[in-house]
Amino acid sequence: MSKFLDEYALILSSCERPSRYIGDEFLSANKDFNTANVKVAFVFPDKYEIGISNFGHKILYHIVNSHPSYMADRAYAPDKDFLDLLKKYNKSLYGLESKVPLNSFDFLGFALQYEMSYTTILKMLEFSNVPVLSVERNDDDPIIFAGGPCAFNPAPMCDFIDLFLIGDGEEVVIEILDKYDKIKTKSRYEILEELSKIQGVYCPKFPKKTTKRIFIPDKKSHPVKSPISHFVSVHDRATVEIRRGCGRLCRFCQSAHTNLPVRERNSDDIISLTCDYVKNTGYDEYSLLSLSSNDHTNIEQIIERLNEHFKGTGVNVSLPSQRADKFSIKLAQLMQQEKKSTITIAPEAGSQRMRDVINKNLTQEQIINAVLSCVRSGWGKIKFYFIIGLPFEEDEDVLAIADLIKNINYNCKKEGLRLPSITCSISVFVPKPHTPFCWHGQNSIEEIERKKQLLLSRKPEIKNAKLNFHSPRVSQLEAFLTRGDKNVGKFIYELYKNGSYLDSWEENIDFELYKQVAQKLNIDYAQEATKTFDTSEDLPWDIIDCGLNKQWLINEYNLAKQAKNTIPCEVKCSNCGVCSNLKTHKIYDKTII
Repeated sequence: MSKFLDEYALILSSCERPSRYIGDEFLSANKDFNTANVKVAFVFPDKYEIGISNFGHKILYHIVNSHPSYMADRAYAPDKDFLDLLKKYNKSLYGLESKVPLNSFDFLGFALQYEMSYTTILKMLEFSNVPVLSVERNDDDPIIFAGGPCAFNPAPMCDFIDLFLIGDGEEVVIEILDKYDKIKTKSRYEILEELSKIQGVYCPKFPKKTTKRIFIPDKKSHPVKSPISHFVSVHDRATVEIRRGCGRLCRFCQSAHTNLPVRERNSDDIISLTCDYVKNTGYDEYSLLSLSSNDHTNIEQIIERLNEHFKGTGVNVSLPSQRADKFSIKLAQLMQQEKKSTITIAPEAGSQRMRDVINKNLTQEQIINAVLSCVRSGWGKIKFYFIIGLPFEEDEDVLAIADLIKNINYNCKKEGLRLPSITCSISVFVPKPHTPFCWHGQNSIEEIERKKQLLLSRKPEIKNAKLNFHSPRVSQLEAFLTRGDKNVGKFIYELYKNGSYLDSWEENIDFELYKQVAQKLNIDYAQEATKTFDTSEDLPWDIIDCGLNKQWLINEYNLAKQAKNTIPCEVKCSNCGVCSNLKTHKIYDKTII
């Protein structure tokens, strides 16, 4: 550490927040680099305070470091000031714990969490002294692998990533390291060929249909401690995953379709993991993580038991947004016994027709009853999530967002209740691979702006509501990148060469640069984002098998056109194909509490 501080003293003293770059956090593994048989650095292409909170990174970091022969280090995208200083003093990016240059590791594993981080990955490779293009790497360079939501369409990043990990990573990452440990004296070509044979690994050099990996979450694979940030991170709390997958199958949601089947963690394990995590870290808050946490069979009883355990300690629970059809005032009270803050509900659409189109399986009555229950019990702040620009949306559906809030206000007044303060987070629909809406084009920016103004025209009627809109320009880029083919790699490469970096933060995006690069390459990304594909077309992501029957996805798309629901697979099998095709099954917590 002292040698590192001497070498990087000028850089650390000249940058903002040097604590992002010094490592040595409480509970970091700090395994010895020199004695490990295989060394991997998990690299998150965003700022330290974002990456250190990512639960997927925590899981893989824990699993690799639990192996006696392997070591895992971490790296995060430096802010621009630190990057400039590295360039000025001719220094490379390094593992946060080992302080070893990243190009000395056997593997660099990148998180593909969102499309706007693609150019950041390339810049981090450059500053690690690793060739950005995979064809230019030799036997001495680390193997670059990547996993996460964006890996389900590997095509845009095929020129830069050696291996894509498709699906759950807990088992496959160890299989990769085990295989590598046995064949690491072979050539890079031979190693990649062997690793490409592992189920769940897609290798662009040896392309083949690749089936996702499914892991049944167990207690051993779940961390009960993780490095504690030197300063506040975005999710500064203990995290326990209680459920993987979601059977709701909202037609816009990629995670619901790519993470099937539903697998619930046992109640006793959840309680044990939570208690150990809080005890080990000293956190005063824990989060019970899932795509739909209040769908867990025993969620109320779990939180009751945890509240009893943490009684008088000041330790609180956090849950993601509640499903209005399963809203429980008891659960809300259990979550916020000390302080009534904000209840979050995700209707996604304002009209019943639109909620049927997206398969939300949620009625206006359920939404209003959930809000009224909150207000009666003392909650004064409600947060809603909505999406505009959805397939088959009409103006009346957009205006229905305001009508829904008006109906809530009417019912509150009718009961003599104080109107809640409502915040609406309104995002723009982005068509995602492996969903029933993957074929449907996005609304143009002009159309989204028109719909935005249409909704804002009703703002005087809902004065207790604040409307926050996501940028349609960013959403357009996301839509282009997420459905892109291999040619999109040229676009990403040119953006990187022209300085694009940390574009997951909108203030860093140079929209004029995007236009110039697109013109140079004769790409019309606005047209590509709004393009509707024919369901008979071959798609760039067809090479990845999530277990879903393509005809089932097409049928769901057609049902959406008719505004017809599909019963959630938690109620009745929807015949999507995952369980039969991948020889797996749903797992629910049958614990009697």
